[in-house]
Amino acid sequence: MKIMVIDDDSTFLFIFRKQVERFEEANIINESKNGAEALNYIQNAIAKEEGIPDLIVLDLNMPIVDGWGFLDEFSRISESSEISIPVCILSSTINQSDFDKANTYHLVKSFLSKPITSDQFKVMQKLAERF
Repeated sequence: MKIMVIDDDSTFLFIFRKQVERFEEANIINESKNGAEALNYIQNAIAKEEGIPDLIVLDLNMPIVDGWGFLDEFSRISESSEISIPVCILSSTINQSDFDKANTYHLVKSFLSKPITSDQFKVMQKLAERF
């Protein structure tokens, strides 16, 4: 499973890397600090037809382009390129409106709370396997 993780929190990224290392069949192919970096990576991967992730792990609160901005643009890219990559939001938010808004995006398949656990990682792995 090839994972793209979009988060600006270095502590979270460290913990996430450690979780991924526990699973032989999973690896992080891209770490982006904001939605703009992630969109650039995705567009280049699609153009080159390589490096396309099986799963995107997304934080909502980031500088430059936040998770919502990424989802808006990635939805358009996904439709025009006919790729379908499941997105798992992994956020510290407890705001019900964030959960409700996430449900309006067809690519968002899961909304999990930080910090990540082994069980949550297994959920993400199953999501990627279904697509």
